[in-house]
Amino acid sequence: MGRKKLKIQRLEDLKARRAKYSKCKTGILKKAKELNILCEVDVALLFCSPSSTPTLYVGKNSNGLSSILKRLPNLSFEEHEERKAYTIEMLRKIYENSESEFDPLSLSHDTNANTLKLYEDELQELKDKLVEMSKILRD
Repeated sequence: MGRKKLKIQRLEDLKARRAKYSKCKTGILKKAKELNILCEVDVALLFCSPSSTPTLYVGKNSNGLSSILKRLPNLSFEEHEERKAYTIEMLRKIYENSESEFDPLSLSHDTNANTLKLYEDELQELKDKLVEMSKILRD
C-alpha cells in the first residue's frame, strides 16, 4: 500500500486543515532540528497556526533569534540579490513539475534601493511583531 500524491491546494475542511498543520509542523520542526544538529547551522522558524497561535523554533547552537536577525541587515545588497536569485532558482526546480498555483517566476528581480528599503521595513515590522508575540507568550 503506497501513498497517493496529493494536489497542493488549500484544505476546505477546518478540522482536516488543523490536523494537516499539526502533522506538517511536527515534520518541519524535526527537519529544522536535524539540520541544526547535523550541519551546525543557525536555524530560526516562525509561523502561525490557522488559529493564529505563533510557533517559534530557534536551534540549540545559535545564540537566539536576535543574533540571527542581526545578520540579515549586514548582508550587502549584492549578497541579498544573489541569495534571492538562488532561492528563486530552487523554487523553480521544485515547482516545475507540480500543479501548484505558486509561480516562482512571478517573484520580481528588482535591484533598486527601494526594494532593499522595503525589505528592511518588512524586517522591522516582523521584529516588532515577534517582540509583541513573545511578550504575549511570556505572560
